[in-house]
Amino acid sequence: MATQGPDRRGTDSAPRERDDEEAPMTVEQRLESLERSLRRWRLVGWGLVACSLLLGAGLVWSIWGTRGSIRTRNLYVVNDKGYAVELTTSAEGDGLISVNDHANFPRVMFGNSQKGYGKLELYTAQSQRLVMIGGTGSGGQVAVFNNTGHRVVDMQAKKTNSGAIIVSDFDGNIVQGLEGDIRTALPPGNTRGTWR
Repeated sequence: MATQGPDRRGTDSAPRERDDEEAPMTVEQRLESLERSLRRWRLVGWGLVACSLLLGAGLVWSIWGTRGSIRTRNLYVVNDKGYAVELTTSAEGDGLISVNDHANFPRVMFGNSQKGYGKLELYTAQSQRLVMIGGTGSGGQVAVFNNTGHRVVDMQAKKTNSGAIIVSDFDGNIVQGLEGDIRTALPPGNTRGTWR
């Protein structure tokens, strides 16, 4: 086997001689070098302590500190099937909270009515309204609906500061009504109200 040049391994493996040999250090020089190294490590140590304290203070603040507010137009609490709770606003700025079922249909909704009063509604699995509780211009109102969507019971405060109960048939036609008006009440001692 032919070689292609001189073998230089022998020359590279020899130790090189240093031109500037290190003079042995005196005890004072060794102490100065050791003190410089110690100062450097002391500074690094204090820096780590300061970072640890700041990190701990930030952690304590994030756990027990005062929370700010969240400002958003819509807030959704989701599960693996969709929205479980929906907090949203209408175009007019009214708030609405909707609690949905596993099929993502609303079952409970509460917020403001179109006339600016509070309202709570309960729904069936077919999104049919069952109960509506809300405010009106004269007071409160409770309405119960049947499975076809007709109002069958309606209790509300009237503008005359009296109450009214209306019972309807299957189709929503009024069958019976009871109204208690203080202006048309019976004489004292008679506790029966007026029927209309």
